[in-house]
Amino acid sequence: MPYLTESDAIRNAIDHFSHFPILWLDKEVADYDSKTPRLSLIQILADSTDLTGERVTILDVLERLDRTDYFITKILLVDQIEKVLHNATYDCKFLGGKGQVKKITCTLELAKKVPYYIAPLLNYQLKTLAELGYT
Repeated sequence: MPYLTESDAIRNAIDHFSHFPILWLDKEVADYDSKTPRLSLIQILADSTDLTGERVTILDVLERLDRTDYFITKILLVDQIEKVLHNATYDCKFLGGKGQVKKITCTLELAKKVPYYIAPLLNYQLKTLAELGYT
């Protein structure tokens, strides 16, 4: 699992992923419980057959606003790339702003549409859905 911290490596990874038709994305936020939360990590997966997470690439973008902006421009604002996110409304606050990110699939919203008798879930956390194989 590549963990990228250098600006050039992050930019190259973004360029690489910008050619895929679908990406599974997640983000981590530093200081999430403060008045000034900051985007810290972006996790990208382009291979839906990876059930281990070994092919996930992690971009450390904390204090790298230029790389965050580049990610937004090259991936999030592109109509040709489908972005799969869990709780996309929250994530988009950090990844390009509400209403700007193009072609989103939200696994949280999809899970909420499944009737309880089909999938009796205690909660809709990504961890819960992944453990049960619903994502």
